Order: sequence, then structure tokens, then C-alpha cells
Amino acid sequence: MLKTLFAILSTSYIAWYFENHELSVIYPFESTRVTPSEAGAPVLSETLFETQDGEQLVVWRAAASAGQPTIVYFSGNAGTLKDRGTRLAEFVDAGYGVVAPAYRGSSGSTGSPEEALLISDATAVAEGQTGPVILYGESLGAAVAIQLAAHGVGDAVVLEAPFTSLVDLVAAQYPMENLGETLTQRWESLAVVEGLKQPLLIIHGEEDQLVPLEMGQAIFQAAGSDDKTFLRVAQLGHNELWTEAVQTELFTFLDRDF
Repeated sequence: MLKTLFAILSTSYIAWYFENHELSVIYPFESTRVTPSEAGAPVLSETLFETQDGEQLVVWRAAASAGQPTIVYFSGNAGTLKDRGTRLAEFVDAGYGVVAPAYRGSSGSTGSPEEALLISDATAVAEGQTGPVILYGESLGAAVAIQLAAHGVGDAVVLEAPFTSLVDLVAAQYPMENLGETLTQRWESLAVVEGLKQPLLIIHGEEDQLVPLEMGQAIFQAAGSDDKTFLRVAQLGHNELWTEAVQTELFTFLDRDF
């Protein structure tokens, strides 16, 4: 009886918490601003990007070597730009340009995050680049990249652990709840990914306990690109994909002519 009562209370609390704290759950951003040098990535510089409504986004960037594309990088919802410093520096060391905007409320950027605003910001940043542009999105960033690519932004796309929609993701994490109706942030990637026509690489870990592998596979199947590759990474989870083997496959994709 006590176990049943606890389950009921837990269910009620989860539903209440999502309804009243949705944005902080979905976007648990760390606001602390750290420079690239402080993060051990001095090859990158920091600039500010002003949004259409006057907010200031912190952007880490580096110019591409001659003939190389620029990677516009959209991170996941955990951690900050400093947690991607090593990865971004490795892109630069390989000759790629990097433009990595921090979401509103993250890494020193001003403003408060909401789906439509994040898409608008990302579109403005990506469309401001010259030369070939590769959209790279991890987890939440994959949802951002899909929205842009489905509307013709970018010359190629890399998605790391993409999910089909936020409603599906919440349902997978809380299968006993019915939270979908309360969500204002939807991130309906599966519904729009048919519009993604650019060359596509999806990277997903077999042991991903946060975003099920099946979601990445569903995104891959529905993507409208005729040139697409699914890299299924054995025995690794959501935050374990930056391995030497994965990098080999990734850089082979990035080195193509787009």
C-alpha cells in the first residue's frame, strides 16, 4: 500500500514539476561565462552576436583554413561551451572553421531560452557564414540543426544522438506519465526531417539511456537526404561518443566536397 501511495505521489509531483518548471527542466543551462583560453582552447576566440530582439549571444569561433568548411556547432542542453572546448579545438586543428553559439541563458549569453527563439537565433548565426557550412548538433542541438536543415540552411549535417520529438523523449524517460499535453516546447524533429536534403551523418550510441537508439534510427529513415549514413556506435552511451574511431568516421565525412 505504501509503495502504491508513493508511486501516486511521485506521479503527481513529476506532472506538477514539468507543468510549472518546464523551461528549467528542458534548458538547465549554466550561465557562467568562461573564455576559450580559460577552457583550454586558445585557438578559438570569443565574440558577441546580437539577436533580432537585442539579446547578446556568446559565440566561440575560428576561421576555416583555405578550402575548408565551417562547422556551426549546436551543443546539447547539459554543460557549457567550456565543456566542448577540447572538441571544438580539435576541429580547428584539423583546419575546419568553427562557429559555436551559446544558447540564451547559457555560457554568458543573455535572454531566456524558448524553442522558437533558439531556432531564430541559430538560423541568423548560420546564415551569416560564408563558404560551405556544416551544421553539427548534439542531442538538443540536433533538434536545432534539423529545424535549420529542413528549411534549407547548411550544406551538410551531422547529428549526434537526435530524438524524434521532445514529447517522445519525455515519454521514453517517464513512461508512466502523460506529460506530452503540458509541454510547450515540442521540438518535432521527425515531423520536419523529410525536408532535410543535405548530405547527412547520424552518430548514435547503442547504449544510449537518454535518447534511445531507435529515435536516431527513425530520424535517419525519415530524412529526405539521398546521401545519408548512420553510424551505430557499439557499447557506448549518450555522452561517450567522442572516440578515436568515431572521429575517424566523422572527419572522413567532413573532408568531402560539399
